[in-house]
Amino acid sequence: MAPPSVTSSQKSNAHGNNAALEQRIGLATSVIMPLLELGAMGFVSWVLVFLIGVQYLIDPSEDLRLGFNVQPRRGTGIALIIVYAILLLLLLVPWLRLLQVIWSKQDLVPLGDPSREKMDMSTKAFDKYDAFICDFEGMPLWCNKCHNFKPDRTHHCKELGRCVRKMDHYCPWAGGIIAESTHKFFLQFVFFAALYTAYVWIVVAVFFGDRISKVGSRPGTWIGALAVTAVFFVFTFTMTGMTGWNLMINFTSVEGIQRGGIHNIAFLISRSSREPISPPTSSPRSRKERKSSDFEEDWPVLCTVQRGAGRTSVVMQTKTLEHPWYTTLMTGWKDTMGNSFIDWILPFRQSPCKQRSHRGEFEWGEVVYDMAKKYEADNPGTRLALLEGER
Repeated sequence: MAPPSVTSSQKSNAHGNNAALEQRIGLATSVIMPLLELGAMGFVSWVLVFLIGVQYLIDPSEDLRLGFNVQPRRGTGIALIIVYAILLLLLLVPWLRLLQVIWSKQDLVPLGDPSREKMDMSTKAFDKYDAFICDFEGMPLWCNKCHNFKPDRTHHCKELGRCVRKMDHYCPWAGGIIAESTHKFFLQFVFFAALYTAYVWIVVAVFFGDRISKVGSRPGTWIGALAVTAVFFVFTFTMTGMTGWNLMINFTSVEGIQRGGIHNIAFLISRSSREPISPPTSSPRSRKERKSSDFEEDWPVLCTVQRGAGRTSVVMQTKTLEHPWYTTLMTGWKDTMGNSFIDWILPFRQSPCKQRSHRGEFEWGEVVYDMAKKYEADNPGTRLALLEGER
């Protein structure tokens, strides 16, 4: 007997059930993981503050004093506890700020109308920009699951079932989605977590060795604290390095995975070749006035699109491995972390990348400006809006 056929509606229902299951699992893990972290922090606090700081250093028991000559070291114990409290505070503040922004759902793109098709939707939200990422026909990128256009650098998160602005990754250990509004606070969280776990590991290791040499015992709670902090230190230190580097090169984790891809960019034309052209000056050509022959790259022109009265755009394509938003390492860092050292440390101000301009959703990199300049050089008399402020 032939196996029963599976209809498209059954496949759609199965896909919907899987998506719903993934969302429930994502929500559950984003609650369970932080609770496990809080439990681990409570455990190592008990070991360092009470077992080591109080019972071993500040006020050792009579058996330790008389039997093993373990004398009180009150100054050391108090200092260790104070430093621990400071590091714990520095860890908790950015973590709570991170959770607050995650729960506020600032980076979720609104859902569209499922009954409307892509071509029926308005692109007014993108018309204010001089350039934006588009498809081969000059339309903004479309999400079939959310039934809405995706702003630049937006990706669909399967755990949330929603499109997320400048999505980096979904991190249950941090409590949810790491994206445009939370990237800065996430880096601060993992950085201070690395400092915190390194401090606890070093303190417990030092006095664990001290206890072995003087008492000869190896408490299981101390060994447990060593194991927990070692694991979390490796994780947070690695995440700090990876996240910090990605911020400097202005990549999200999703963009890093897709690094070999290409991007189509729609450039708004502010003046066509039919209008009069200002005569060139006799001054030497600057970087902003290069001829077409000065560019080694050849960026394909896909099409020219007219959308509405007086709005014409040209669609060009980047080469592989070209990142439209890469500028410099320091500019990439400041774009997310802020312009001052205080902003880098304190988790209060939002990232500067949330400040929009008419040029685009985010600050374009040099390659995008070079694409625009090459198009103007190849089409004398045509001016692109993106370069208006560059002249």
